[in-house]
Amino acid sequence: MNTTQDNTRIEVPLFTINYVNKLYKNLDKENAIDLYNQPNFEIEDEYAVGGSGIYLKKDFYLDHDLDILNNAVKLYENLELNETYASDKRLWTYLTHVFFWDYMQKEWKIDFSKEKNQIIKFIRDRYFLNTLNIRSLTHNGISRLWWYTHLTIDESRKDKYELTKVLLSLQDIPVSLLERSLGGSSNIRKAVLEFLAENPGIKTSKKTQELLKQLNLVGGVKNLPMLKLNEVKSVLLKIKNNIS
Repeated sequence: MNTTQDNTRIEVPLFTINYVNKLYKNLDKENAIDLYNQPNFEIEDEYAVGGSGIYLKKDFYLDHDLDILNNAVKLYENLELNETYASDKRLWTYLTHVFFWDYMQKEWKIDFSKEKNQIIKFIRDRYFLNTLNIRSLTHNGISRLWWYTHLTIDESRKDKYELTKVLLSLQDIPVSLLERSLGGSSNIRKAVLEFLAENPGIKTSKKTQELLKQLNLVGGVKNLPMLKLNEVKSVLLKIKNNIS
């Protein structure tokens, strides 16, 4: 973590865990969702104002007009975190509700014409961090950008973001890969993304979904995380030949 700061950087505050829980639970109360339809989210004075050791440039912003890859890399390069801090719901709830409020309002625009329970579900899914598994970390509107990059960056490659680019080249890839238990294995993630890069013909929504669905089924009878990279690719090749 960066423990220094200059005139161009600010230390990111953290909500207290009690305040996070309060915001989350209060969504069930009458008119609570109206707070999410305002130019700024009105916060109470119940959050920490320093001591996080996390810094961002004062003028840093995420651009809704940029694609997800550029925003993901941009955030990762500017928000220096270890995995402990990157799993902290206090941080991501603050960032979705305050620092990146404008981005959230555009990227994850809430449809207030829907039923209240649907609106609440959407807000809890995208503006909060419900659990500490990969699925939740890649659903929060801001943490997903950091984790997409963190889970795929490879310093040994000429382009360290090569696998990040593959992951984010098709919407179904992060959904199908990271929302299944197999996505928790770095070896499987790497094998899948390399395989997709080497077999662009299968990189369509329908085929990618089927490939990873079948891989997940294989994982039910075979301990895939224990296989070597090329062994996982061999499994993927067999599946590909059956679905192509």
